[in-house]
Amino acid sequence: MIMRITRGKLHPGTWSALEQAYRATVVAKGAEIDGLRGRWLVQDDHDPDTGYAVSLWESRQEMRAYEQSAFYTQEVLPALQPYVVGEFTTTYGEMKVIQAWEDELGPYALPYGGEL
Repeated sequence: MIMRITRGKLHPGTWSALEQAYRATVVAKGAEIDGLRGRWLVQDDHDPDTGYAVSLWESRQEMRAYEQSAFYTQEVLPALQPYVVGEFTTTYGEMKVIQAWEDELGPYALPYGGEL
């Protein structure tokens, strides 16, 4: 699995508007994307005008297909870019260990390739 982390610096005081735009496009319209396992929008604790969009993908190919899709280029980017100051940066990484919690099972860790 591949983790995609995008960091963006926002125009001061626009976090709420960005979050609303994210919910209206990414969340509302992007639920059925091949290979997408999870998605998070994170506001930085030390700088509330900095955000991270984190997503977990089955494969690099599915993630790249999303990045090149009409949905991403024509709906997601135009909805979010007005809130970002300058360029945003995206990094990628291969999952090596997954630790997750199930309600009754407690924590567990799996090597890459394990089933959740």
